[in-house]
Amino acid sequence: GSMIPLDKYIKNNSKYFNDPITKAYILKRCAAVYLYAGGITQAKKDISNSFLAAYQRVALFTGKMLMREMGWSEKVASKSLLTDVKNMGDNYTKDGNDSFAKTGKYMQGNYIGQDLKICKGVAETLK
Repeated sequence: GSMIPLDKYIKNNSKYFNDPITKAYILKRCAAVYLYAGGITQAKKDISNSFLAAYQRVALFTGKMLMREMGWSEKVASKSLLTDVKNMGDNYTKDGNDSFAKTGKYMQGNYIGQDLKICKGVAETLK
């Protein structure tokens, strides 16, 4: 894969979990994987919509967190979010396509599916 699996990233950075940059990275990865999952499940509207709703919730939360904890303007926080989510999304797309070519599955049996599971837990904790 193009990126370290999120569970491994979280383990490696557990003592920095309250650091806004570490937290933002995890949240951006979740936003990216939800956006990716929403895109590849478009044929199943209800599933796709729930992924896209989760993307919006995580992205909004992340933007607000960056403004609050980093003192960034809305413009700076948005640019950081959009740039990183796009780059991460490109990695998910590449790795998902590679996986599909080998196995016929985009998100099963690879880190993308694992990331989605982790992000479900992360998304549920957002207040």
